[in-house]
Amino acid sequence: MSVIDNMPIADLVARQTPGMTLEQPFYTDPGVFARDLEAIVAKQWLFVDHISALPTPGDYITYEIAGESIILVHAKSRAIHAFFNVCRHRGSRICLNPKGHVRTLTCPYHAWVWDLEGRLIRARQMAEDFKPEDWPLHTCAVRVWNGMIFINLAPEGDPQVADFAAMARDLGPYIDHANLAGAKVVHTELYPTDANWKLAVENFHECYHCAPAHPEYTQVNAYVNDGDRDPEGRQKVVQDWRATWSIKGHAVDFLGPETRDPRQPWTVFRQPIRDGFHTLSQDGGYVAPLLNPEREPDDGEALIAFGPLFYVYLCTDHATLFRFTPVSTGFSEVRVSWVVRGDAQEGRDFDVEKLKWMWDVTTIEDTKIINDNQKGVNSRRYAPGRYSEHEGWTREFIDWYLSRVA
Repeated sequence: MSVIDNMPIADLVARQTPGMTLEQPFYTDPGVFARDLEAIVAKQWLFVDHISALPTPGDYITYEIAGESIILVHAKSRAIHAFFNVCRHRGSRICLNPKGHVRTLTCPYHAWVWDLEGRLIRARQMAEDFKPEDWPLHTCAVRVWNGMIFINLAPEGDPQVADFAAMARDLGPYIDHANLAGAKVVHTELYPTDANWKLAVENFHECYHCAPAHPEYTQVNAYVNDGDRDPEGRQKVVQDWRATWSIKGHAVDFLGPETRDPRQPWTVFRQPIRDGFHTLSQDGGYVAPLLNPEREPDDGEALIAFGPLFYVYLCTDHATLFRFTPVSTGFSEVRVSWVVRGDAQEGRDFDVEKLKWMWDVTTIEDTKIINDNQKGVNSRRYAPGRYSEHEGWTREFIDWYLSRVA
């Protein structure tokens, strides 16, 4: 039996101690997970894929999230449409494969047919008073921005949904220059994670674990050790870097809590990587052509968070896209895609192994960490622990989560 069958979720939230990790039911209880999907996931702007996944009219992909299947299709009008994968006749799934190319959307059950704009164009043997225009596919809110496709399961105008235009306005200065709309995904990895989605996100939100758990990441990112050994020196390095590049028109500031929409908190961290490093690679050398060859490289990295379930790590030569999908109480899918300039050619301009090295090895390590975390949380002896001073963003995420789920 679910804990929240006997206790209102608000009571479970109210007894949480500030600054402590969540009680066990938040990570293990199927009723809490169902509440997460309804109160949080179904209200978020969710990243699905990069536009390069749908290069030509007729291409489609599907995305499974929060108990729904959504069809994303490149229409003949060149627009990207999103539809719930539900036949308007008797509810069958329409697209049964995760991707494909079609001229129409045809239900395999009774052969009702829709065009790629979602209009019903054929329904066999219906009564004379049947009007096809009354039976379009159910639309799903969709936005395409900087080459990234987002959906929202909530109806348009739902007050619990953040203003996408405001998010694009705030994040635009940090990402518009990269020309991601003309870029392409050249590699994608799935990292199946046997843990609750909140454990995966908590881990991604802190680097308290980086030095002991991620030697490769630590050798690339100077802030991990420098911030511990000489925080004032590190702060000066960052301030000097920001002063240099802000004069040249680069967005370098931290986009923090004061700008966040409480419905979907977006955030940006910008900082220099390491002295002599141009990008997030094993030796600091470029691993792909510059995304924008007309823009002077600032040798910095940007972590751009679109809420709790999607993040972009942006360098001057490539971007890495992190998509977190809650699947069940104890299982999450972490999907990482690497993006390079649209005209770059593998073997000539980039090597996939070098391109993905840092985040691949780091995410493999993270997957083990998170899986072990879930195993410990499942124990009869698990009890909430206190967050460290280096887990501030994780604490903010938990505070936000509690406010939304309640």
